Amino acid sequence: MNLMTENPNSIWIIDDDKSIRWVLEKTLTNNGYQVTAFESASVALTRFKRSQNDQRPQLILTDVRMPGIDGFELLKQIKNISPQTAVIVMTAYSDLDSTMQGFQDGAFEFLAKPFDIDDTLKLVARACNPATEVTLRNAEYLPSVAGDWETQLRFWARQQLAHGEKNILAGATRIFQRALLESALEATNGRKQEAAGLLGWGRNTLTRKLKELGVNPD
Repeated sequence: MNLMTENPNSIWIIDDDKSIRWVLEKTLTNNGYQVTAFESASVALTRFKRSQNDQRPQLILTDVRMPGIDGFELLKQIKNISPQTAVIVMTAYSDLDSTMQGFQDGAFEFLAKPFDIDDTLKLVARACNPATEVTLRNAEYLPSVAGDWETQLRFWARQQLAHGEKNILAGATRIFQRALLESALEATNGRKQEAAGLLGWGRNTLTRKLKELGVNPD
């Protein structure tokens, strides 16, 4: 049984903004893609579930904030049904937590609104050509897995700066410290002294960080 998508260059656009759908549909169609547009994630998801493998798109571009099912929930459900289907998440604003969660849930990439058409076409081409994407990732990040967090962080930072945020370093530092602390506790089965040693902290520093970051070691 072939589990790979058999409808190359087929793209679904999901956005409740009619103007966004029109621009993307026109641009992608003019560049040789087969495009279907939806204004509702629930309608698109229903069709996706009912479609045979060779009727499903190779790529989905979805907005985040929509009535009913939002883009992140759609991403999760699409990936549960068809892990090989690439999903690009379009958003006008995203915090670091949601961006990282989106990548963890399987997003191919995030597309910041307002988007540049040329950049969008390059991103779509990457998503529709997995071999090229592997080459690009290997060349730029070496290895690609280790580079994923950098991609997430760069996207979040660009979004924050574009919206005039000034104090983004403090927020990012807190999130990463929390992630490191939780990982150290998990690696040591909650043994605080060993976790402190992994992080190069003293016991007092660990105790203070647990309180500051709201981490429960139990």
